[in-house]
Amino acid sequence: MTTNTILKFLSAFVLLAIVAMIAVEKIDGLSWGTLPADLKRIIEEGGAGIDQAEDSSTPQEPKESATNALEGSETSESESESGVEKESYGTPDSASLSGGDGGRLVVGVMGATPTIDQIHSIIEVPWQESQINRAFNQSKDFACKLLLAETAVKPPLSRLPLGRRGVMGRMAAVTVGLEIDSAADLKLPTASAGAIREYLIQHRLAIEPIVFQDEKGNAYFGTDCRAAFYQIAYPTSTIKAEPLIEEAIGKFRAIGVLREGANADGRTLVMAFRYVDSTQKDGLVSAKPKDVTELLFLHLAESSPDKLPKLEVFATTNSRQNLHRLVTDTDSVIQDPLPTISASIRFDNFILMGLYPAKPVVTGIRLRSSGVISYDTIMKLTKTGSEKDRVTFQSLLDQFAIITNG
Repeated sequence: MTTNTILKFLSAFVLLAIVAMIAVEKIDGLSWGTLPADLKRIIEEGGAGIDQAEDSSTPQEPKESATNALEGSETSESESESGVEKESYGTPDSASLSGGDGGRLVVGVMGATPTIDQIHSIIEVPWQESQINRAFNQSKDFACKLLLAETAVKPPLSRLPLGRRGVMGRMAAVTVGLEIDSAADLKLPTASAGAIREYLIQHRLAIEPIVFQDEKGNAYFGTDCRAAFYQIAYPTSTIKAEPLIEEAIGKFRAIGVLREGANADGRTLVMAFRYVDSTQKDGLVSAKPKDVTELLFLHLAESSPDKLPKLEVFATTNSRQNLHRLVTDTDSVIQDPLPTISASIRFDNFILMGLYPAKPVVTGIRLRSSGVISYDTIMKLTKTGSEKDRVTFQSLLDQFAIITNG
């Protein structure tokens, strides 16, 4: 069993923690000069209140066979239930209807493109703890699935002729990268330190939702989402991921497209992800880790039918107390030298004669964020005052993206 193989096996827990745990270190790239005073004030208030919000309570109510790599070990899923997907698009909600294959879409079978009304939708964002826990637990069939090896990481997105309904393709939303905590780096075993560092810096994960187009040229999301696991040096094609990584990605789930008013337009896909937080407020390791569930909003900006849709990405932190607009560009996110999310980690244990890391713990997160607003601000703008004075959540996302596009 090679060093890289062991590291792949153990990195599954780390990837889950990173995909699921989004926090922010700094806000950069803002250009305030031309912003309307009132919109500028909203964002400034959100940024100014982030330290206090972080301490607040939750709002009210190279390719290798996985079989060879893990020979002799047990896995919780059979090969047919691994959650790995070939490039296959069916009705997004069909995953919940196929009871005989572990909730997977059938590889190689092209299903009919669903209309927006056939896609699972939600009428409000599950901000409250009870709401998000219920939504997450009920969304197992909409878990994100890893692409098989040798699949294009970023296939071209294309418009269909007007009058036709079909699949436009996958859109790369965010990427995830790892690094060793500076203090923990000094404690790495001398014999394996180089291999550990090399593995962590040479791989990356991309989250990619699937986008459809209706007969009028409107782009919309389904509840299907893919994850591309690839080497940074070879970002054009996916590589085989270990089974535990596949299982970890399954904790990254689509909740549904957001429905505002009588109809859903499919512009916003609401996703949720969960991680185990073992840190206390003073930074010490807690004896009673807790589950934390955050939200990710994949949002298509309004555009004309003759142009490709533009994707904006937003994520919550601190148990949905803060909402961030992430710095990401669908056209360049895969090739970007910096990941959307960077995480520092340490290892609390080393096994196999003390050479191989175990029990990874996230010690710090840097999120490429262009702005932040608080949960309280969102509620004030979308839920209070007369109906004519309120803004819809999707309109808020549109304006948030515009004023932080510095």
